[in-house]
Amino acid sequence: MTARTIDPRIGLALSLQAQPGVYALLIGSGTSTGAGIPTGWGVIKDLVRQAAAAAGTPLSADAGDGEIGEWWLKHGDGNELGYSGLLESLGRTPAARSALLHGYFEPTDEDRADNRKVPGRAHHAIAGLVRRGAIRVILTTNFDSLIEQALDQASVPYQVLSTESAIKARKPLHHADCTVIKLHGDYRSLDQKNTLAELTDYGPATHEILHEVMENFGLIINGWSADWDKALVEALHGRHSRRYPLYWSTLYGLGPAAGALIEQHAAAVISNVTADDFFPNLQQRLDSLDALAAPQLSEDMAIARLKRLLPHKESYIEIRELLAAEISPVATYIRERGGMAPPGDFATVFDNECLTLRSSSQTLVRLIATGVALDRERIHADLWVWAVQQLLKARVPVSSYTDAWYNLAHYPALLTLRAIAMIAVTEDREDVFIRAATEPKWKDAYSQRDPEPAFIALQDEIVVDYSLARAAPRWNGTSWIYPQSELISDDMQELIGHLIGSGDDYKKAFGQAEYRMAMAHAFLTIERSTPSAGKYLRAARSRVSGDKNVWQRDFELHGDHQAWGWSPSSVGESDPFATKLDELGTVLARLERW
Repeated sequence: MTARTIDPRIGLALSLQAQPGVYALLIGSGTSTGAGIPTGWGVIKDLVRQAAAAAGTPLSADAGDGEIGEWWLKHGDGNELGYSGLLESLGRTPAARSALLHGYFEPTDEDRADNRKVPGRAHHAIAGLVRRGAIRVILTTNFDSLIEQALDQASVPYQVLSTESAIKARKPLHHADCTVIKLHGDYRSLDQKNTLAELTDYGPATHEILHEVMENFGLIINGWSADWDKALVEALHGRHSRRYPLYWSTLYGLGPAAGALIEQHAAAVISNVTADDFFPNLQQRLDSLDALAAPQLSEDMAIARLKRLLPHKESYIEIRELLAAEISPVATYIRERGGMAPPGDFATVFDNECLTLRSSSQTLVRLIATGVALDRERIHADLWVWAVQQLLKARVPVSSYTDAWYNLAHYPALLTLRAIAMIAVTEDREDVFIRAATEPKWKDAYSQRDPEPAFIALQDEIVVDYSLARAAPRWNGTSWIYPQSELISDDMQELIGHLIGSGDDYKKAFGQAEYRMAMAHAFLTIERSTPSAGKYLRAARSRVSGDKNVWQRDFELHGDHQAWGWSPSSVGESDPFATKLDELGTVLARLERW
């Protein structure tokens, strides 16, 4: 009877959790194929087709590998068809080869619209592994920048080493949060390594850092065949350390070069798995181990623990872990809910989803609200800002979606930022709100716009659909003029009403917070943007001084002027800030729905 063996991914996950940071990744072209980046062989076939067309002997659109090989045998350089020889024949210099390859890695507008040549599931999962500290070193033979883009979207700091000079000037590996070592260079530079001659040897600095990685880290290999990279194969053959094992995941069979390395290092092979399955699966296994290792605190226990930790600057890591434990299940739910609503009456499904998202983020929102309220010295303000960023980036690209459902993935982030705003106006923490509204950024994968600050990405009408909020069953037929604002207010009262107060106290805090969100559009961005309408506009009908609404007058009398950078001018002097406030009042008057 054949002995059964345990799935190597189990041992890998256990090792990564027990010893975070001791494994490095080595990834090749197979890691990026799911994102629409071709493999080396895919590039070869396309370049041969182009060469055949240019030679006046075009190949058929469905030409197979045999036909492509025959064409090269007749018309090529006399050598066997291969990535290295082909590129050297078609591009005589590094600059020429760089120009040939550029289009394979740089997305067009159509590519972006179809979610091609942008970070895929594998890249986002790798960034997640880096963010949690499981991986700190990434070796890659790829020219594309998808790993870097995924790290940027995950707000993970990193250093990129793609040249000898960059390697010489690097931070030590153990001092950097993450190091991406691009062994073959970057497609945007002329230092790419493509030909057999270029791949035969590395420079001394590259040899040195490769030796450091090989001897001091375990290795997880994905999407790399070992067929072309002679210098990298030799570096692996020269690896003497057996301190940490080697894992090799592959979709297809591996050739003799890879087989020799696997045998030499007794590597654990994970077969028949794509990168887009392997890395997210590994991330999920680590999440499961985390849940097992750290039993969920009750809400009261979590808040009590936060209160004990708040006065101490050295409690930063513990508070971050406390928040992360609440963010993780919320982020997992957001990732798994997809972009399409389940069947049923959409207004009912939508309202239920708002309640589900509110419930799932309840402990987190209350922790952050409590923290902002009690952190008088702003010792841990970075963490409240960090939490908003984590919730923003929990919304990941999906294959298909409806706007109303997909946009609602940011509802926990909206509730969190609104909680910070409400606590800010009641506890004199407006500087914390300004940071939380401006420092976290969101880049829409389906848009060409630059990353936007949280107060723009989390506007009421962007996250919450007007028609569905208006038709929500919770209203029992009541028709609201500002249904998004009413829905958010209803959920915020459930979440932090006990911290703010009831009745007029709550209404005032909510109105002040909505007005501060509007102020952000006037004072915290250089681009013209329009604030959200909301029920604070109806309350503003009560004119208290000339044309100034109640919220503007409230800010002038009681707001934190210093946080917003306002030093009221002496009588008779020009006051640009006051002028902007008046201009904002005019904008808000136009937004009001009578």
